[in-house]
Amino acid sequence: MIGLDTVELLDILGNENRRRILQLLSFRPFYFNEMAKRLDLGPKAVINHLDMLERAGLIECYHDNRRRKYFRIADNLVLEVEVSPHAYGVRTYRRKCVAKKGAALSPDLNQLRIMLEVLEEKRSQLRRLLEEVEAEEVVLKRCAIELIEGCAGDPLDAEILIALTSGKSSAESLSNRLRMPVVMVEASLLTLSSHGTVQKTGDKWSISGDLP
Repeated sequence: MIGLDTVELLDILGNENRRRILQLLSFRPFYFNEMAKRLDLGPKAVINHLDMLERAGLIECYHDNRRRKYFRIADNLVLEVEVSPHAYGVRTYRRKCVAKKGAALSPDLNQLRIMLEVLEEKRSQLRRLLEEVEAEEVVLKRCAIELIEGCAGDPLDAEILIALTSGKSSAESLSNRLRMPVVMVEASLLTLSSHGTVQKTGDKWSISGDLP
């Protein structure tokens, strides 16, 4: 990704025509005129969309032996958005496409289809497992939040402790997540630390004990 955070990426992908371009390129590379005709968009609009996608690092261009400019998806990028009663998060990561060492790909199309169907079934199994994990996580977070809100005397202390139930975090990161000045977050962390509720290791804070 070229200098973009996940919020900017969501803005880019929020446009329907840019999503249509990516969907089209997921089948094969297209050159400009072919793409504009297929999408039924004006040349200027297509150029603007392609330029934005290229600057974001989502697509790349190359020329064939007839000097036609083709566009293709640049890399295997995964975008995950989580919205649940007790969590919101967006993250991106590159998924490496590496063939197994010594693996030989079958030249038979039907065999390749069968192999892809097996992989899709494995993907479905992983989705079901992820759903089970997320359902259990929601229950545990709800219990933690009820405990924190019932005992924490200060609302900011409660928000910080709730954020820390997801793992260690720096004061700066907590400040960004809670949309609060870092000095206020640091003051709250020091108060919680004096009660033995949180502890600091390096620049990261974590829950260390029960509520006072």
